[in-house]
Amino acid sequence: MSTRPTSAVSALALVAVSVLTGPVPAAATGNAGYCPDAGGVTVVVDFKELGGGTVVRCAPGDQATGLAALKNAGFQIAGTLRWGEGFICRIEGKPSASAERCIDTPPASAYWSYWHAPNGGSWTYSDKGVLNRRPPPGSFEGWSFSVNRNADDAPRPGAAPARPAPPPRTTPAAPPRTAPPAPPRTTAPAPRPSSPPTTPPPAAGGNVVPTGTAPAGTTGPPAPAAVGSTSAAGPPVATAETPPVVVGVPPRGAAATPTDKSTDSFTPTEISASRDTGELPVGTIAGLLVLVALVGGGLVAARRRSVASDD
Repeated sequence: MSTRPTSAVSALALVAVSVLTGPVPAAATGNAGYCPDAGGVTVVVDFKELGGGTVVRCAPGDQATGLAALKNAGFQIAGTLRWGEGFICRIEGKPSASAERCIDTPPASAYWSYWHAPNGGSWTYSDKGVLNRRPPPGSFEGWSFSVNRNADDAPRPGAAPARPAPPPRTTPAAPPRTAPPAPPRTTAPAPRPSSPPTTPPPAAGGNVVPTGTAPAGTTGPPAPAAVGSTSAAGPPVATAETPPVVVGVPPRGAAATPTDKSTDSFTPTEISASRDTGELPVGTIAGLLVLVALVGGGLVAARRRSVASDD
């Protein structure tokens, strides 16, 4: 607002202040838009009926006076011939020279009203001249052209005195943490079942010999080669499916003797297989019986030869 002087004293005071402060440097051009923070003063100029809309600019840094903020925001101004820049008559060439000659104070029916506000507050009509006010950092200075109004109903600037909230700071999202891949699980091969031994363990004091092979030192006849074949010396011998026999002392309780010394055959004593884990397998017992039969047959044959030779 250009406060209209009401007395000669106030007019002289404005001229004195203007002379003492000197001209405001025109080096600063300001920035378009609101000041981003409290490090400057935001200046709003609303042209109203003059046309041109509402312009918002920022005067960066600390501002000594309202006039300094207006000029440092980048607006071109003109004072009056009588009062100089202590009374703002024209902003950005409006009103035009044909409408307002700016020789003396503009009339109350058409002049620039002066306003101020804190950030986020509301506009207040200024009761001080443009050279008598020092705007606080971060505050707003407003200018609105008033036609046929007075100080009580002068129009406020059309832009609200509030800096827009700064955009949220965006930080790149951290990459998701991924656990290292688990090592491949190796499955141990299932243990292969051990095959049963093909040869039964030897009895104490004996050796394992293949079925059908006469043990060393024996004189018995050789084992028959075919299944079901018989020998002159005794009963049928074991086939290829018969397990190996053990040469040596037969197990306790498994010995068999011929029923008649004068005959060439005998019936072995039947032995029941025991289910206790400490007994010999049935196959081993059968092999021993076959071996005993062979030995008995050999003894019978030898005795017969001896008797024949004696005769």
